[in-house]
Amino acid sequence: NSGLRAEPKIHYSDEGASYCQILEIDVANLEPVIAYPFLPENGHSITQAVEDNIKVDQVFIGSCTNGRLSDIETAAKIVKGKKVARHTRMIVTPATQKILEEASKLGYIKDLVDAGAVVSNPTCGACLGGYMGILGDDEVAISTTNRNFVGRMGARSSKIYLSNSAIAAASAIAGKIAHPNQI
Repeated sequence: NSGLRAEPKIHYSDEGASYCQILEIDVANLEPVIAYPFLPENGHSITQAVEDNIKVDQVFIGSCTNGRLSDIETAAKIVKGKKVARHTRMIVTPATQKILEEASKLGYIKDLVDAGAVVSNPTCGACLGGYMGILGDDEVAISTTNRNFVGRMGARSSKIYLSNSAIAAASAIAGKIAHPNQI
């Protein structure tokens, strides 16, 4: 174990336990959700976002939220052998130096850079409008961070959509919010 992924802890019920209700949910049919501006809870289906045809100026994957090795791996696999759309910036910020080193060793950073992404040092950076990736007036971003409040990543007139790393990477290639199965 490289210390980069926590092993899941499995919990079991006591032998002979009884239940008031058993719910079975087929998650295979659940659709990914993205958050529209300006609240993280403003969730819409990816189908709705694709139908809305939302052009993106910037894709941001990483920071302390969703800058895990698994997020970088997911993004790298989606963009490998492809190019980021000409009008779109893609910024990847690993959560820690250790994750950056491991992602480099596994070839994920090369795949991202070859596709046209810029990889920064581990930092808050664009997530809070600190540097590298600050949004300009009326720009639109899709981000894997956890907040999309007015002015969070730069100009108050910019818009931030929140998604997982697969949707963000697919959107970088498409230049608009896209479902990974479209890429």
